[in-house]
Amino acid sequence: MAFSIDSIFTTRTALPKNGGIVEIEPTAALRPYVRCFWTCERGKFTRSTRIIPDCCADIIINLDDCGAGFVGMCTDSFAAENIDTVFGIRFYAWAVPQFTRTNAVQLFNALINPQNLFSNFAEFKDSIIAAKRTAERVELAQKYLLGLLDSRCDCDVMNSLYAIIRGNGNMSVGDLSRGIAVSKRTLERKFMQSIGVSPKTITEAIRYQLLWQDCIRNNFCALDSVEKFGYYDEAHMHNDFKKYHGIGLSEARREYYDLSHFYNTVTK
Repeated sequence: MAFSIDSIFTTRTALPKNGGIVEIEPTAALRPYVRCFWTCERGKFTRSTRIIPDCCADIIINLDDCGAGFVGMCTDSFAAENIDTVFGIRFYAWAVPQFTRTNAVQLFNALINPQNLFSNFAEFKDSIIAAKRTAERVELAQKYLLGLLDSRCDCDVMNSLYAIIRGNGNMSVGDLSRGIAVSKRTLERKFMQSIGVSPKTITEAIRYQLLWQDCIRNNFCALDSVEKFGYYDEAHMHNDFKKYHGIGLSEARREYYDLSHFYNTVTK
């Protein structure tokens, strides 16, 4: 089932067309686990960039000062400034434990030294910093990750994630537990062990991500989305969106379209 999720769910940043960040798709063998590799050069941002919850976690390697950090899945938005040149690896949050045997609970909303999580990370980081081109860094990263990958996973968790996405995030823990024939308590424990968050937390984060992808479509209709994602009313949807995105839905749409146009213009 892990190999099915990436075919129905792809996360989006606040500004997918941001000219300051380049995303590179991983090889097919890593696609169920790694959303993308990404790079950003010093000084590419002309303004701060909104980072939104995307159900992902990142390894970030600073190519200027040779530092590195692991940023776990978070549920808050924040502004980031482009200061240094970095190379990043963005994992789906539920895939991180398949590359490291750490306690998944420690990864949520965390900033951790990757050396404490990933085997032989110091050697890998040095090779990334020494590489001259992005393509070379991506090749090194893919080889490293494939060497770490343990494709075994909890089928109950993966089947539940599949159901959450197919249900547009409009699923209760009771619905999920009945669907896979385990108790709610067992399902809660499995999610905490496999992802580090509760089924409710990941369900709400997925619903927000799907709503964000819905609302940046040209034919977006708020009332249709209220029904599609199971909100009580339009006010409930707007409040929930703002909780994750940091700004209101209408303002987020304006920011997306204005900045998308700006970056499309300046990068030509």
